[in-house]
Amino acid sequence: MVAWLLALFKIRNILSETAAVHRLGLVRILNPINGGRSHIPSGHIRVGNWINGRDMRIVRIGAVIGQVQVIPSGEKQWIVNYRIDLKTFNEIY
Repeated sequence: MVAWLLALFKIRNILSETAAVHRLGLVRILNPINGGRSHIPSGHIRVGNWINGRDMRIVRIGAVIGQVQVIPSGEKQWIVNYRIDLKTFNEIY
């Protein structure tokens, strides 16, 4: 799953005796285009917005596996650059 990080925040229940702190992130889930298979000319995965409008979620920061560069490609579509190297960046731009 690819998600766009919109905000980071922490929450603490001050009424609780343990007062545990939860570190959370607000993300926008992006839908894989072409079933998540790579785009043949570029070799990259392409993503777009969810169609049903349920694309915003709050997740634990610990659930985040890694980072990618999300590059705009058309209206409401992005290319996922998981390699993030200068050669790939220059090919796209």
